Amino acid sequence: MLRNLFRKQEKDSISSLSDDKKRAITGWCMYDWANSAFFTSAGTAIFPIYFVIAFQATFGSRTELFGITFTGSSLWALGVSMSALFVALTSPVLGAIADTKPLKKTFLKYYMIMGALFTIISFFSVYVANSWAWLIGCYFIANVGAAGANVFYNSLLPSLAPSRYASEISTKGYAYGYVGGGLLLLFHLIIIQGARIYLEESAVDLVTRICIVSVGVWWFGWSIWTLKTVPEPEIENESTKTSVSEIILTAFSRLKQTFSEIRKYKYLFTFLIAFYIFNDGVQTVLSVAGAYGADVLGVDLLFNMITILIVQFVAAPGSTLFGWLAYRIGTKEALVIALSGWVVIIIFVLGFAPLKLTKNSDYDYQFSYSQETKKYVLDSAPEFSSTEENIDIITWEKNYHLEKGTELEEKELSKFMDIISNETTSSFSLVVVGGESDSTKLVSKNHSSSLSDSWIDLWPKFLRDTLWQPLNIQIGFQWMLLGLFSGLVLGGSQALARSCFSMMTPIKKSAEFFGFYAFTMKASSVIGPLIYVIAVNSSNQKLGVLIIWGLIVVGTIYLSTINVHKGALVAEEENNK
Repeated sequence: MLRNLFRKQEKDSISSLSDDKKRAITGWCMYDWANSAFFTSAGTAIFPIYFVIAFQATFGSRTELFGITFTGSSLWALGVSMSALFVALTSPVLGAIADTKPLKKTFLKYYMIMGALFTIISFFSVYVANSWAWLIGCYFIANVGAAGANVFYNSLLPSLAPSRYASEISTKGYAYGYVGGGLLLLFHLIIIQGARIYLEESAVDLVTRICIVSVGVWWFGWSIWTLKTVPEPEIENESTKTSVSEIILTAFSRLKQTFSEIRKYKYLFTFLIAFYIFNDGVQTVLSVAGAYGADVLGVDLLFNMITILIVQFVAAPGSTLFGWLAYRIGTKEALVIALSGWVVIIIFVLGFAPLKLTKNSDYDYQFSYSQETKKYVLDSAPEFSSTEENIDIITWEKNYHLEKGTELEEKELSKFMDIISNETTSSFSLVVVGGESDSTKLVSKNHSSSLSDSWIDLWPKFLRDTLWQPLNIQIGFQWMLLGLFSGLVLGGSQALARSCFSMMTPIKKSAEFFGFYAFTMKASSVIGPLIYVIAVNSSNQKLGVLIIWGLIVVGTIYLSTINVHKGALVAEEENNK
């Protein structure tokens, strides 16, 4: 009876709300449109690569800081993790403060200004002595601004409309974000790629930095819409404390009281545990996907960039689709379906495999025998990126790099073939046409197309033989399929998790509880990748992905046992007191 009543309530639509409510909801969604540019263009596509270039220009492939050896990517990952940790630790306290005084929009505004400002001033990195330090410092503060603002942005959700509208509003917000972030990312990719083709390197650098600046301007500019149209939620029992110390002590007192009432909010806190587990898996998949695609599968950078765009634009209708599904069957049930989609997708990803090398043009090093010089001429060789982060590749390029047109004697070629086959840093293939070594074909055991005899490679072997190879689906297009399918469930899993939590959150404690939500999200963003790293170091990348898949399975099963409807009724009772 209770379940049917709750579903009947969910079948209302925000189109039936007053014009003021609809205006506030649209304004709230526009902040997703605004700040998604930072997470896509700046945080994913441009900033990390630009930082690695600056790092390598100063230190080379790696350096030692404070007794710890860092590469550009590992130092970047540390900066991201530390900024996430800072937000995680401060969010519950600031949230408790915002629930005692009308400060949600104020905190949102100043976090946003801080983030947008430091995104913009990263432009000046080339004018300081240590550009890498300037870049990571600016990004650290900007990321704190982005993550901190999201705490208070999310905390506004319960006050926009009754909880039965939470799923529709949340999914609409994510849809706005994916489209907004995707449009700016598409613009940036066109501009930067065009600059690389038609302009000199110094001009490309300037264009890249201007693109980063435009992220801050976009973020700040569109956020004004939110600040103008979304009202500050009323505080029923506003604190009379005025000094900073009294306000902070009051916040800690509220947190202590909340922990003492965990039994009252048992459904909400149980949801947080499930959220931690499955979000651990989802966020780790998102954070390591690019590295996994490049290192394990040999996915080209262009296909990776296209896949990011596919995710952005598919996730928008995906959010809307799951919003409709939540309207039809219930929010938690739709979230379980979205997470089940992740379970299937990751199994599918573990079956991705580059095709077998069947044509001479598929090989990295292609030699042909010259009858005139009686030597083997290198007709094709791999090109190494200036932003290459893999130390093995850097070592290979330094010690064994051969350029197109290089000529080798038979003995020299034989020695090089032995290096291709046996050198531990080799991940390449070689083919010879003509001469005594005619029709020689070698593929290193580290080559992306090489699959081991281990049990974990049985699945990709099966899919390659029965699906990828017969249909000639190259690894780049397999990766794009990942973007298509993951985009469909990404928006749903993120938006519905937020709306589930919002439904169980009393308005009077919204900022405080969303502070816990942010803590859980950021903690999983830090620990999940660490689990992957440990798994990889003990075995291989595919086992690491399999463990992450297990986290999503466990989190989904646990989520299915939680009664979100009863949790929402507890929140409604608190709101009516």
